[in-house]
Order: sequence, then C-alpha cells, then structure tokens
Amino acid sequence: MPRSNSLVRRRAWIDPDDVWTPGDVVQMDAVVAGCAIVAQADGWVTPEERKRMIDRMRNSPTIAFFGVDDVLVLFEALNQRFDRDPEDGEATAEVAVSRLRGQPGPSRALIETACAVAEADGGFDAEERAVILRLCAILDVDPASFDLIPGEGNRR
Repeated sequence: MPRSNSLVRRRAWIDPDDVWTPGDVVQMDAVVAGCAIVAQADGWVTPEERKRMIDRMRNSPTIAFFGVDDVLVLFEALNQRFDRDPEDGEATAEVAVSRLRGQPGPSRALIETACAVAEADGGFDAEERAVILRLCAILDVDPASFDLIPGEGNRR
C-alpha cells in the first residue's frame, strides 16, 4: 500500500546563524576559563574584570550566541571552584583552555580576551602576566605577538 506524503515527517528549517556546534561550546568554556584564571591571578575578581569579559563575549560571533547569562553562570561556577580550592579551580580552567591547543584563531582570541580582562582593573600586574604567559604555553601561542615579553616591544 503506498504511503501518503502527508505522513512524511518534514524537517524544520534551521537558520544557520542559530546553530551552535560542539566546537563553539569548547571555545566558550575555554575563553571563560581563561578569563577566570586571569581574573583570579591576584586573588579576587573585580567588577571591571567581570564587565570586560562580558563585553568581549558579546562581541565574539562564536561565543555571543550563548548569551551573557550562560557565560556568567560558567564564570561564576569557575570562580566558586577557585574560592573553595584554588588548585582545583586552576586545574579545571587549564584543562578547558588546553582544549583549544592547535586551533590558532580561537587560541589567539582567548589570549586577546585574557589580556583585556587583565587590563580591565587599571593595570596588568605581574601575576596576571604570568598567568597569560602560562596560557600562551598551554596553547602553544607566541607571547611576543601580544607584547607580553619585556624588551620585545612590550606595550603593557
């Protein structure tokens, strides 16, 4: 017996701009983790650092899709881990960051965002610089291209 076309299930049209991929989730997790580890470098997170991270996320085409609420939930969860156990918070953040290794574009975006967060509270202190240098090492990104190494065009 032939089937009627009315019984065929049709797929709904999906706007490509509304679709996220697992890679987008990994990138959001990594960038938020990078921001959290930099913000925690001096032992506390300032409102300026939180605002700078949110502003950067809003302007990232890959990450903006998730919305500020999702970003903040993840950021606050990581900060609570740091508060309970700094070593666990750091290890968790570094694992998330390491998932971008080998992806030059997302890795550079993470370092740029981390630098912006570090500068948000009026300075780029030694602890924050050390954390960002460690993030560069994890991601295999040249820190000289971000002027992080003294004597090599340091702008910070």
